[in-house]
Amino acid sequence: MNRKGAADPGQAGDGDDAAGHSLAEIAYRRLEEAIVTLSLEPGGTLTEAQLIERVGLGRTPVREALIRLAQHGMVEVLPRKGILVADINAIDIMAALDAREVLERLVACEATKRASPAERIAIVETARAMREAAEAGDAAGFMRVDKELDAAVAAAARSPYATRAVEPLQALIRRAWYHFERQEDLVPSALHHGTLAQAIAAADPAAAAAASDALMLHLRKGMLATLGA
Repeated sequence: MNRKGAADPGQAGDGDDAAGHSLAEIAYRRLEEAIVTLSLEPGGTLTEAQLIERVGLGRTPVREALIRLAQHGMVEVLPRKGILVADINAIDIMAALDAREVLERLVACEATKRASPAERIAIVETARAMREAAEAGDAAGFMRVDKELDAAVAAAARSPYATRAVEPLQALIRRAWYHFERQEDLVPSALHHGTLAQAIAAADPAAAAAASDALMLHLRKGMLATLGA
């Protein structure tokens, strides 16, 4: 995958920063996207002023975003030295997958029980868009829709604590995907997401749990193969 094709959150994606989101939330979204897509390189150090300029917002929302990013393990704030973008390592990736597996299963099962008819349709349509992006080889589009699908399932689950816990883990795995350039994984991953979406649409908790576990196993095998384990 061509990492240089990743959008600059300071310039793109403003349409996603809909009215109603706080400035701190907008700053968080822009910085998280830059970190996940490697636009802010792992292990790099930046100043607060550079990040303020990048996101185009003030000092206070950027600082609030950095606190949240630090809590999620994506940056480290170094007093008088700047902000260190977290590196990517195998231990963190596999630990994230361990925790994510449990949380994803919970969220998927809750979505089968609580999703509205409109949400079920939207989840299936989003999964379909994900497959279309995969078949077109559009990695950047695929990852954007992947995040949209995660958000749609989380909203349908109505389980805020599980959602808040799984979101940073999802971001960490997306970041690893960008880092290891898993282009060949687009279509297989899209198929797994499609199976999960269909299970949620069918209100079948057992099928959703199985599909979620299969997706996590697929991600794990892919990462292990990439890491040479």
